[in-house]
Amino acid sequence: MQILPVYLYANKLDVTLDLDATIRGVNQVMYQRDLTIQKGILNQIRIQFKNSDQKRLSISTSTTFVFSMFDAINQRLIIEKPLEVLSETTSTKGMALLTLNESDTLDLDKSSYTYNVKLRTTDGTYTPAYSNTYYGMNGTLHLKTDAFPVLKDSTEITSLLPAYNASTRLYEYKSGNIYAYPEFNGNSALHTVALYLTAYKGSVLIQGTLDNAPNDDRSYYTIETRGYTGFTGVDYVNFNGVFTHIRIVHIPTKGPLDPNNDNPNFFGSFDKALYRS
Repeated sequence: MQILPVYLYANKLDVTLDLDATIRGVNQVMYQRDLTIQKGILNQIRIQFKNSDQKRLSISTSTTFVFSMFDAINQRLIIEKPLEVLSETTSTKGMALLTLNESDTLDLDKSSYTYNVKLRTTDGTYTPAYSNTYYGMNGTLHLKTDAFPVLKDSTEITSLLPAYNASTRLYEYKSGNIYAYPEFNGNSALHTVALYLTAYKGSVLIQGTLDNAPNDDRSYYTIETRGYTGFTGVDYVNFNGVFTHIRIVHIPTKGPLDPNNDNPNFFGSFDKALYRS
């Protein structure tokens, strides 16, 4: 049996805040570790305030600290949030909590950023806190996507080839085999097809198969059928299940004066479809 250790601990960052008039001590930190957070999930970072002697400082819960995050190249402000000063106990002396919600990082690129922490004084001005004991105010923050899924592009279907059905005496326009990625799906896998139509009259069939190499109509069965009588816009079809391939078939309505259903001036147009599994 394999045993997988998983570690759960607080993300803690030390910053230097000299509020006293004493001479700096000799316990100097050579560097500050870079701060690492994950995109698209809740990040909570405990910020430990110390003086230059590396001693934890007592800070009041009424004190206001502000965390600012910048684009490392253009120094453009990305995020600015107040810190929550924790009630002082033996373990939380001089500690504040920074909370970055999912929405704070959702639209940001995976990259390196700079950050700083400032103390807002009673007169509304700011006093810097330092990322090290050499008066470096900015630290480095790495935004990663280890816990954030990377979405793949939808499959775009723009070409459906006509085939004449002798039994119904109608043309059927078929997309061909569209791979449905069964290796990534469970039994309740959700599939979505977006249909882009303009004044369309006819039926659209969403079909699926379990065959690894479907080569004719007998390989497919119809999952859902949609009928339209002049629809313009985007219609969405959602369905569940594991399929090796899907297929999109549209069958235009036959015009009253046309011998076949191949007159786009009557039935409109099936512009394209987007498929995502």
